[in-house]
Amino acid sequence: MDIAINNALIIDPKNKVHSKLNMGVHNGKIVEITQQKLFADEVIDGSDMVVSPGFIDAHMHEGDYDKASDSFQLGIFEGMLKMGVTTAIGGNCGSGPDNPCEYLDAADRLGLPINLALLAPHEQLRKKISAADKYLPVGIEDIHAMKELAEEWLHGGCIGISFGIRYIPGIDKRELHIVSEAAVKNRKIIAAHIRDDAAQVMASIDELMEVADCLHVPVQVSHIGSMGGYGQMDEALAIIDFNRSKGLDVSADCYPYTAFSTCIGETTYDDGFLERYRTAYEHIEIADGPYRGKRCTAELFKKLRVEAPNTITIGHVMKQSEVDKALIHPGILIGSDGFMVDGKGHPRAAGTFPRVLSEYVRKRKLLSLQEAISKMSWLTAERFGIARGELSIGCAADIVIFNAEEVEDRATFENPTCSPKGIEYVVLEGRIAVKNGRIIKRNLGRSIRK
Repeated sequence: MDIAINNALIIDPKNKVHSKLNMGVHNGKIVEITQQKLFADEVIDGSDMVVSPGFIDAHMHEGDYDKASDSFQLGIFEGMLKMGVTTAIGGNCGSGPDNPCEYLDAADRLGLPINLALLAPHEQLRKKISAADKYLPVGIEDIHAMKELAEEWLHGGCIGISFGIRYIPGIDKRELHIVSEAAVKNRKIIAAHIRDDAAQVMASIDELMEVADCLHVPVQVSHIGSMGGYGQMDEALAIIDFNRSKGLDVSADCYPYTAFSTCIGETTYDDGFLERYRTAYEHIEIADGPYRGKRCTAELFKKLRVEAPNTITIGHVMKQSEVDKALIHPGILIGSDGFMVDGKGHPRAAGTFPRVLSEYVRKRKLLSLQEAISKMSWLTAERFGIARGELSIGCAADIVIFNAEEVEDRATFENPTCSPKGIEYVVLEGRIAVKNGRIIKRNLGRSIRK
């Protein structure tokens, strides 16, 4: 046996296991769960520890792949691994690699710190047809060309299609539905950063629900906390639940923070955003560049929007009570929406999963430990149709071992890459990737295709 974990509290939401047991791992698989003490090449004393399926991030933004050097930007992936994530869903918000199949091939050849599934990003489909103006619709021939390319990427293993409707307002109903038709054959998922937020979030969710209703495919509302976290969450969740009650396959994800992050040049900050969020420039924080750490003034905001539109910002605008409603809802998954650029960004990229365990489980008791782990593993695997998120005998040994009384997110807006406390071991495909909170292997992850 390769690894034995003794005396740990094993929590496996799929199989409804919640007991002190011992686990054995061999050849990348879980081979034994028993009350008897186990022996192996590597024996881990799990006393005072929880053993759960490796966490699955329902929504993250992968690091770039450079074809010339045949290498990845690993920062975001390492942040994921250190907080217990063994698999993540990338290619979100319509943004992602210009060739996702090539990206997945490189992941298999080089290895990544975690396993990665990709959605086919709509923004890249638009670029392939040279649609330069994001505010304008495109013609029917171009739409069908995008659909054909989406079908190719789905055939190559992408698990669905993602749209960033907010970021490309020129997407009309025709484009949204025809491109989404590429997912019908194998009933793959459609995920979207919906068209609008705050007061317009309900109409924007309805627009995505039409895709589920017309095409009979699963749809996912991305980061609902930042879409309806301004006083609209009850109604937003009710729309999703109503459509579920009609038999539609719909869901959403959420991260445990009251601030969003995007670049200052994005459509999020088009005219009217202050009124939409009922906020002021001072609630927009600069997260990189020479003004990092400063809050905006009208003058600084306008200057950067023109001169440095790729500057990362943090929008401290959502309400805690609204984010709470989303995150504890039984149908909402945990997704970090994490992205990193040279170590700069939002702490969600390094703190989301330990923050749920610390804030929502241990401190505020809004979720049970079993509920939280389910949202962070099995429910996400089931949602995206991937063979992960469980501790069944014979399944892939993707495992996280943590101290539930000590786990803590330590990433902050000042230091967004700071590693968490209490995530002691992460096992990926039956091999130890993190030991005593430190990464010891960075290339065990591979592509997840469907």
